[in-house]
Amino acid sequence: MSQSLSITPFTSDDLPVLAGFLHTAKLNLAINRLLIREWPNEVPQKANCTNAIQGSLNDPDSECLKAVDTATGDILGFAVLTRKRPQAQPQDAGEGDSDAPKSQCPDFMNPTVFNSVMQAASELGKVVQGVDHFDITYIYVKPSHRRTGIASKLLDTFKERCKAESLPLCIQIEPAGYRFFISQGFEDNGHHDFDLAQWAEPNSGLGVFRLAAAKWVPK
Repeated sequence: MSQSLSITPFTSDDLPVLAGFLHTAKLNLAINRLLIREWPNEVPQKANCTNAIQGSLNDPDSECLKAVDTATGDILGFAVLTRKRPQAQPQDAGEGDSDAPKSQCPDFMNPTVFNSVMQAASELGKVVQGVDHFDITYIYVKPSHRRTGIASKLLDTFKERCKAESLPLCIQIEPAGYRFFISQGFEDNGHHDFDLAQWAEPNSGLGVFRLAAAKWVPK
């Protein structure tokens, strides 16, 4: 890693930059071309990204970090770690109930695709349902600074938190990040394949999109 890097908490002052990073990441996901109505529909997308980052800042169980080039002051990446504690289930909870609250589909999203994604994420999450653990909510590095060790440094910071608490570190991975996390010692805990062709126009070229679950356990 050539640049001098610092890992520090991010604040609301960083929202415009970090929301821009998250928006860029969302634009690169093939499934989002079908999830977002009137693609790319950037105004509600950007607002949604800003609200998501602000939500992490407001969450007392989340640790929000940024990677900063100390020479220039530029933010090169960010990550959010969230503690997930088991929640008590109501006595009349059915077999299909989960720890997570049900999410409402935003108006600018396709409800069929949205519900499919939420259901898949819920199914993958059952691997750690009822288990105290940490989730990587976000991890992102600017494309111009990838393969320089920034993501590894952010991840190592999170691993140290998990070691201190003797808790597993979990993530649901989109296709581009799969090899990175496996190379960092994460164990594949299953996946869900979405056949994007079922929602796309004929001859769109869209195929299978895989969402995977992975877990790292401190030694």
